[in-house]
Amino acid sequence: MTQTNPWILAARPKTLPAALSPIILGLGYCLHIGLKINIETAGITLFCTVLLQISSNLINDYYDGVNGVDTEDRLGPTRVTSSGLLTPSAVKTGFMATLGLAFLLGLHLMSVGGLPIVIIGFSSIFFAWAYTGGPYPLSQKGLGEIAALIFFGPVAVWGTVWIQSPTSFDSMPIFLGIGPGLISAGILAINNLRDIVSDSKVNKITLAVKLGESKARKMTFVLIASSLFVPIYLGIIHQRVQFILPVIVYFIFFKNWQRILFEPIDKKLNDTLANTGKYLLLYCITLSIALVWN
Repeated sequence: MTQTNPWILAARPKTLPAALSPIILGLGYCLHIGLKINIETAGITLFCTVLLQISSNLINDYYDGVNGVDTEDRLGPTRVTSSGLLTPSAVKTGFMATLGLAFLLGLHLMSVGGLPIVIIGFSSIFFAWAYTGGPYPLSQKGLGEIAALIFFGPVAVWGTVWIQSPTSFDSMPIFLGIGPGLISAGILAINNLRDIVSDSKVNKITLAVKLGESKARKMTFVLIASSLFVPIYLGIIHQRVQFILPVIVYFIFFKNWQRILFEPIDKKLNDTLANTGKYLLLYCITLSIALVWN
């Protein structure tokens, strides 16, 4: 069997839909309101977002590795720092390089979108680091889900639309962003539910650890299920049947949600995590189709 490249392991490709999906939804809304998409700017937006997600993954791998948070008890995929597949200095160089490249590409977006994108850009870079690094790591203070909801939801969707049309404030992308934000928070909640035992042992106080297993299961389910409010509400106010598409996608993954609520906490939750990423991507694609389908 061919061994996976450690840099690919560190980048965690299965997490990238969380970065791509809200951008896709934002571009879908642009088409809905009749904007002509600037392909170059859209491409840079997608690339920057993916780079920031990879940076966040590398930062998480580095700090959890050097701080002894990742142990052999983890049920999740191999972490390259703690396992020795890559040296801490190499991983640190990797996240500095990806953050730097995201910043350089983001300069174009800042020049197009002005002050709002400058604020979003620097905030995104800061929170990519602060999620695991710094004196007050959000992931260890039970704040990870809130950060994911905000930055992978309303901020990402609204920012995408603003970059394409930086002329007037539109609140609808903020509302649309609640859906992918909730699912992204749910993805992180699944991750923390999977690691609840090992995190407890090393005093990593995630929201799952704070709540306990039973409440953490329910919270995770509610976060993901609540994403349906957005298409259902839009379907009712616009009286358009196409907004049922994201709801259908949700029920295609029904067994996934059952596993969150009822099945044992084991390595199968890695598949649940990956499937929820697929749901997020399909949710945003089908919601975009519903918006464009007039």
